[in-house]
Amino acid sequence: MTATTTTHHRELLDLPSKAQGAPYSSAAVLGDLVFTSGALPIEPDGSVAEDFATQVHTALANLEASLRIAGADWSTVLKINGYVADIEALPILNEIYNDIVSRHGAPARTTVEVSRFRGATLVEFDAVAFRNQ
Repeated sequence: MTATTTTHHRELLDLPSKAQGAPYSSAAVLGDLVFTSGALPIEPDGSVAEDFATQVHTALANLEASLRIAGADWSTVLKINGYVADIEALPILNEIYNDIVSRHGAPARTTVEVSRFRGATLVEFDAVAFRNQ
């Protein structure tokens, strides 16, 4: 058997809106794969809406921004993880998600209820996608 060595360059990317000094990257790319950090429902002014539906829209918009800086978009997403404060809000999440994400083809997804978020946050998303070349 012959062994081959492949070297890939890892890219670590940040959105301008990422908190300075935060110990993570907005997205990491290795080869053609894109991995995003969790996208929170933080508005451009730093606030978080109280309404769950607004938070879902904002978190998905922030996730899309992370995908785009890495050369991906909704049509190349392979998997999304969703974290919610109340799993009973899933029908609201699904309605918005279908309008934004699933219209490009529904990627694999896991959604779980978490015991707690910091502050007023009720939802968070992260994703794995294929990079457009």
